Amino acid sequence: MKSLKGYFFIIGATTFWGISATIAKFLFIQHVDTLILVQMRITISCVLLVTYFLIFKRHLLIVKIKDLYKFALLGILGIAGSNFTYYFTIATTNVATAILLQYLAPLLVLLYAVISREEKVTSTKVIAGTVSLAGCYLAVAGKDFSIITINHLGLLTGLASAFCWSFTNIWLKRLLKQYNVWTCLVYAFISGVLFWIIINPPSEIIDANYSLETWEMFFGFAMISILIPHSLYFSGMRYLTASRGIITATFEPIVAIASAFFIVNEVLTPIQIVGAILVITAIAILQIRQEEPQS
Repeated sequence: MKSLKGYFFIIGATTFWGISATIAKFLFIQHVDTLILVQMRITISCVLLVTYFLIFKRHLLIVKIKDLYKFALLGILGIAGSNFTYYFTIATTNVATAILLQYLAPLLVLLYAVISREEKVTSTKVIAGTVSLAGCYLAVAGKDFSIITINHLGLLTGLASAFCWSFTNIWLKRLLKQYNVWTCLVYAFISGVLFWIIINPPSEIIDANYSLETWEMFFGFAMISILIPHSLYFSGMRYLTASRGIITATFEPIVAIASAFFIVNEVLTPIQIVGAILVITAIAILQIRQEEPQS
C-alpha cells in the first residue's frame, strides 16, 4: 500500500509539472514576458518557503557563511538558469521540444559520472544514450528530418536548459552531503531571487503596474509549477526508491504533450511522437538498470 501512495504522489507531481509547462506556453501567447514569469515564479515560492521555515523550522536555515557561494551557484546557474532557458525555449519553440531537450540532462549527468569515474560505462548505458539522442533528433527535426527550419535560438536555449539542469543535479548532490534538501532548496531560491532582482529590479515590476488578476496568475503559476509538485514529489520519495521515483517521473513529458494538445492546440507529427517515446524509453532504461537502489 505504501508503494501505491508513492506512485500516486509522484504521478501527481509530474502531472503538475507537465501541465505548468503548457500553461506557460499559453501565457506566452498572451504576451506575458518570459523573464517576468520566471522571476515571479521563484520569488513568490521563495517568500512562502522562507516564511514557513522561519515560523516552523528555523533550524533548517542555519548554514555556514563559507558555504553561501555554493548555494548561490545552485540558485543562479542551476535553478534560475535552467528555469529561464527552459521557459524561453517553450516561448520560442513548443512545449514538447523544450521538455525533450531538457531531458538530455540525465545523459549529461551520466557523462559527468563517467568522466569523473563515479560510474562504469556499460552496454545498457551506451544503448540508452544512443536511443535518447535519436529520440531528441526526431522530436526536434519534425516531419522532414531537418533541423534547418527549427528556431536556432530556441534550440540553443533548450540545450542550455539541459546543461543547467545537469549542473543543478550534480551540484545539489554535493550539497546534500552537508545540508538537508530543504535547506538547499530555500537558499537556492533566495540566491535565484537576488540574481533576478539585479537583472530586473523591483522598480521595473512596480512600474509595470500589474493588475490584481495578473498577480493572482503569478501566484497560481508559482503554486502549480514549484510548491505543489515539489511537495508531492518529496512525499512520494518517502515510499519509493530513487530509481522507481525517477522512472515514474518520466510521466511528465506525456502530460505536457497531451495538455499542449488540449490547451494550446499544438500538433505533433507521428515522427515527433516516436521521438518522445524513444527519449522516455531511454531514460527508463537508465533507471531500471541501476545496480543498486537508492534510499
